[in-house]
Amino acid sequence: MKYFTLEELTRSDTASIKHIDNTPDESITEHLIELVEKLLDPIREGWAKYCDDNQLGNAGIRISSGFRNKELNKAVGGSSTSAHLTGYAADISPINGNMKVFQSWIAEAIEELNWDQLIYEKPKNGIASWIHLGLKNKDGMQRRQKFTII
Repeated sequence: MKYFTLEELTRSDTASIKHIDNTPDESITEHLIELVEKLLDPIREGWAKYCDDNQLGNAGIRISSGFRNKELNKAVGGSSTSAHLTGYAADISPINGNMKVFQSWIAEAIEELNWDQLIYEKPKNGIASWIHLGLKNKDGMQRRQKFTII
Protein backbone atom coordinates (compact mmCIF):
# COMPACT_ATOMS: atom_id res chain seq x y z
CA MET A 1 0.00 0.00 0.00
CA LYS A 2 1.88 3.00 -1.34
CA TYR A 3 -0.63 5.84 -1.48
CA PHE A 4 -3.54 4.94 0.78
CA THR A 5 -4.03 3.95 4.40
CA LEU A 6 -6.48 1.68 6.20
CA GLU A 7 -7.65 4.74 8.11
CA GLU A 8 -8.68 6.44 4.84
CA LEU A 9 -10.53 3.30 3.80
CA THR A 10 -12.52 3.00 7.03
CA ARG A 11 -13.05 6.65 8.03
CA SER A 12 -16.62 7.92 7.87
CA ASP A 13 -18.21 11.16 9.01
CA THR A 14 -21.53 9.34 9.31
CA ALA A 15 -19.95 6.68 11.53
CA SER A 16 -18.45 9.40 13.75
CA ILE A 17 -21.72 11.30 14.03
CA LYS A 18 -23.80 8.18 14.71
CA HIS A 19 -21.15 6.53 16.92
CA ILE A 20 -20.84 3.49 14.66
CA ASP A 21 -17.71 1.37 15.09
CA ASN A 22 -16.55 0.75 11.51
CA THR A 23 -13.43 -1.23 12.44
CA PRO A 24 -12.84 -4.02 9.91
CA ASP A 25 -12.06 -7.57 10.95
CA GLU A 26 -8.95 -9.38 9.67
CA SER A 27 -10.69 -10.71 6.55
CA ILE A 28 -12.00 -7.28 5.55
CA THR A 29 -8.58 -5.75 6.23
CA GLU A 30 -7.06 -8.27 3.81
CA HIS A 31 -9.67 -7.29 1.20
CA LEU A 32 -8.89 -3.59 1.67
CA ILE A 33 -5.18 -4.25 1.19
CA GLU A 34 -5.96 -6.23 -1.96
CA LEU A 35 -8.20 -3.40 -3.23
CA VAL A 36 -5.40 -0.88 -2.76
CA GLU A 37 -2.61 -3.01 -4.17
CA LYS A 38 -4.49 -4.29 -7.22
CA LEU A 39 -6.65 -1.28 -8.08
CA LEU A 40 -6.22 1.96 -6.15
CA ASP A 41 -2.40 2.19 -6.12
CA PRO A 42 -2.12 1.45 -9.87
CA ILE A 43 -4.85 4.03 -10.58
CA ARG A 44 -3.01 6.59 -8.44
CA GLU A 45 0.30 5.93 -10.20
CA GLY A 46 -1.26 6.25 -13.64
CA TRP A 47 -3.11 9.42 -12.66
CA ALA A 48 0.13 10.92 -11.30
CA LYS A 49 1.88 10.30 -14.60
CA TYR A 50 -1.06 11.75 -16.55
CA CYS A 51 -1.21 14.83 -14.30
CA ASP A 52 2.54 15.34 -14.60
CA ASP A 53 2.50 14.94 -18.40
CA ASN A 54 -0.43 17.36 -18.73
CA GLN A 55 0.50 19.81 -15.95
CA LEU A 56 -2.71 19.22 -14.00
CA GLY A 57 -1.28 19.79 -10.54
CA ASN A 58 -1.82 17.60 -7.47
CA ALA A 59 -2.35 14.00 -8.51
CA GLY A 60 -3.70 12.84 -5.17
CA ILE A 61 -6.90 10.86 -4.96
CA ARG A 62 -9.40 11.32 -2.12
CA ILE A 63 -11.35 8.38 -0.75
CA SER A 64 -14.78 9.50 0.39
CA SER A 65 -15.98 6.00 1.28
CA GLY A 66 -14.25 2.64 1.57
CA PHE A 67 -15.28 -0.17 3.89
CA ARG A 68 -18.73 0.14 5.45
CA ASN A 69 -20.05 -2.38 7.92
CA LYS A 70 -23.77 -3.29 7.73
CA GLU A 71 -24.85 -0.63 10.23
CA LEU A 72 -22.92 2.14 8.48
CA ASN A 73 -23.98 0.96 5.03
CA LYS A 74 -27.62 1.14 6.11
CA ALA A 75 -27.07 4.58 7.66
CA VAL A 76 -25.72 5.99 4.38
CA GLY A 77 -28.39 4.29 2.24
CA GLY A 78 -25.98 1.85 0.59
CA SER A 79 -27.03 -1.20 -1.38
CA SER A 80 -27.39 -4.42 0.61
CA THR A 81 -25.11 -6.08 -1.96
CA SER A 82 -22.50 -3.30 -2.00
CA ALA A 83 -18.85 -4.28 -2.37
CA HIS A 84 -18.17 -1.67 0.33
CA LEU A 85 -19.49 -4.27 2.81
CA THR A 86 -16.71 -6.70 1.93
CA GLY A 87 -13.88 -4.16 1.65
CA TYR A 88 -13.70 -4.44 -2.12
CA ALA A 89 -14.86 -0.93 -3.10
CA ALA A 90 -13.96 2.72 -2.69
CA ASP A 91 -15.54 5.98 -3.79
CA ILE A 92 -12.88 8.35 -5.08
CA SER A 93 -12.30 11.78 -6.56
CA PRO A 94 -9.20 13.69 -7.68
CA ILE A 95 -7.76 16.11 -5.15
CA ASN A 96 -7.00 18.63 -7.92
CA GLY A 97 -10.75 18.90 -8.55
CA ASN A 98 -10.55 18.06 -12.24
CA MET A 99 -13.25 15.39 -12.23
CA LYS A 100 -14.14 15.88 -15.90
CA VAL A 101 -10.62 14.95 -17.00
CA PHE A 102 -10.30 12.27 -14.31
CA GLN A 103 -13.46 10.42 -15.31
CA SER A 104 -12.43 10.45 -18.97
CA TRP A 105 -8.91 9.30 -18.12
CA ILE A 106 -9.99 6.52 -15.72
CA ALA A 107 -12.44 5.02 -18.24
CA GLU A 108 -9.47 4.11 -20.44
CA ALA A 109 -6.82 3.55 -17.76
CA ILE A 110 -8.85 0.96 -15.87
CA GLU A 111 -9.01 -1.33 -18.91
CA GLU A 112 -5.45 -2.47 -18.18
CA LEU A 113 -6.46 -3.68 -14.71
CA ASN A 114 -8.73 -6.34 -13.22
CA TRP A 115 -11.89 -4.82 -11.70
CA ASP A 116 -15.58 -5.33 -11.09
CA GLN A 117 -17.29 -1.93 -11.30
CA LEU A 118 -16.62 1.62 -12.42
CA ILE A 119 -19.63 3.75 -11.53
CA TYR A 120 -20.00 7.47 -12.17
CA GLU A 121 -22.19 8.59 -9.29
CA LYS A 122 -24.63 11.51 -9.07
CA PRO A 123 -23.39 13.42 -12.13
CA LYS A 124 -24.03 17.11 -12.63
CA ASN A 125 -23.85 18.27 -16.25
CA GLY A 126 -22.25 14.94 -17.19
CA ILE A 127 -19.53 15.16 -14.53
CA ALA A 128 -19.61 12.61 -11.71
CA SER A 129 -19.73 13.80 -8.11
CA TRP A 130 -17.49 10.81 -7.28
CA ILE A 131 -16.42 7.54 -8.87
CA HIS A 132 -17.11 4.14 -7.32
CA LEU A 133 -14.40 1.55 -8.01
CA GLY A 134 -15.05 -2.06 -7.14
CA LEU A 135 -12.43 -4.79 -7.30
CA LYS A 136 -14.77 -7.75 -6.72
CA ASN A 137 -18.44 -8.27 -5.99
CA LYS A 138 -19.76 -10.28 -3.03
CA ASP A 139 -19.22 -13.52 -4.98
CA GLY A 140 -15.61 -12.66 -5.84
CA MET A 141 -16.52 -11.94 -9.47
CA GLN A 142 -15.11 -9.24 -11.72
CA ARG A 143 -17.91 -8.29 -14.11
CA ARG A 144 -16.19 -5.21 -15.61
CA GLN A 145 -19.35 -3.11 -15.39
CA LYS A 146 -19.34 0.58 -16.30
CA PHE A 147 -22.39 2.70 -15.68
CA THR A 148 -23.79 5.89 -14.19
CA ILE A 149 -26.06 6.21 -11.16
CA ILE A 150 -28.11 9.39 -11.12
